Amino acid sequence: MPQLFNTFGYYLKMMRALLSGFFRFGLGVILLLLVGFKGIAQNQEPFILGGALQQGSVIVHTPKIEHFAGTHPIGFELNLQKQTTGTQYWQQLYRYPRFGLSLTYFQYQNPVLGQSWAFSPYLSLPVLQKNNSAVYFRFGTGLAYLSNRYNFEQNPTNNVISNNINAVIQTRLEYTRKISAHLGLLTAVGLNHYSNGGDTKPNLGLNIATATVGLNYYHQPALQFKTQPKPPLTQKNFVFINTSVGVKQRAENDLNKYIVNSIAVGTLRRLNQKSTLALALEGFYDPSLFPRRGWDPRVPAGTKPDIRRASLTGGHELNFGNLALGTHVGWYIYRPYKADAGTFQRLEIKWQFHKNLYLAGGLKLHDLIKADIFEYRLGVRI
Repeated sequence: MPQLFNTFGYYLKMMRALLSGFFRFGLGVILLLLVGFKGIAQNQEPFILGGALQQGSVIVHTPKIEHFAGTHPIGFELNLQKQTTGTQYWQQLYRYPRFGLSLTYFQYQNPVLGQSWAFSPYLSLPVLQKNNSAVYFRFGTGLAYLSNRYNFEQNPTNNVISNNINAVIQTRLEYTRKISAHLGLLTAVGLNHYSNGGDTKPNLGLNIATATVGLNYYHQPALQFKTQPKPPLTQKNFVFINTSVGVKQRAENDLNKYIVNSIAVGTLRRLNQKSTLALALEGFYDPSLFPRRGWDPRVPAGTKPDIRRASLTGGHELNFGNLALGTHVGWYIYRPYKADAGTFQRLEIKWQFHKNLYLAGGLKLHDLIKADIFEYRLGVRI
């Protein structure tokens, strides 16, 4: 009976953390689910069911987490994929990729980290295809529940995870080979990244290198791919304005949550069906910078630093129909209070849900590896 209550308490804790996480990462979750379920739910295209075992190794990406060296999680993955067949022109541009939804479990074999569950929509792009074998590059992002988080008294050495609910980014290179009409073998190597994006500190992040072996079931063995005529680009130049919001914690000794905002005005240049270039002026207001004045000798006593910032931001968007994967770099051209790096990077998923409106969610970083904040963006494009 005590074991039953302990099990019930564990799942109650997990559900409470999930609800909390939905409030923190709600827009990103809704965006990913809409894209993922829209891709899977179209019954006219074939689907693939998969199951796999995974062996992992925690990557020590900073000396601060050397105590996790030698941690080798084991786990499994279940996934459902939709094979595109060319119902839209962009699908043939990418040689008929697959959309998928995955559920991934890891037991870390380390009492500090515990175990994790991750749910992630993803896209698999063909790299090489020959007869019954193929190589795919897979990319996905979603939500993860990790059972053990940082606690000053009960779990002080877990400096990688401070929230039970985190974002997860998964990439991997897959080799598949059909062994019968309906069955195929899968082997893969990949990288999983877990982080809360600066929402709570400490947040050094958890990176896991993975090796995977599994089976796929193909419900429709013989595929017929369609060829669509190339549609014309009716408009190549666009002007946009957008605004973003995010929540962050400055440091583990400051428990306050700070709301960070930005606004951007810029232009887009559509090069072709796949690629779009972006250039923008962006302004930021980050009140988490204010507390730094208490120990910064550059700030005179009794004064407040000017924390306003402006940047020139450029980037590229890789288009998949109404979905785009953006990579951006920004240079602060106005930064009177120099509290961190002079440049930033942004990885973003954008959904053009209307001709003139889009939603986006992404991670803003400094120095490539330091997560600054998760941003949720609403924009207008004309």
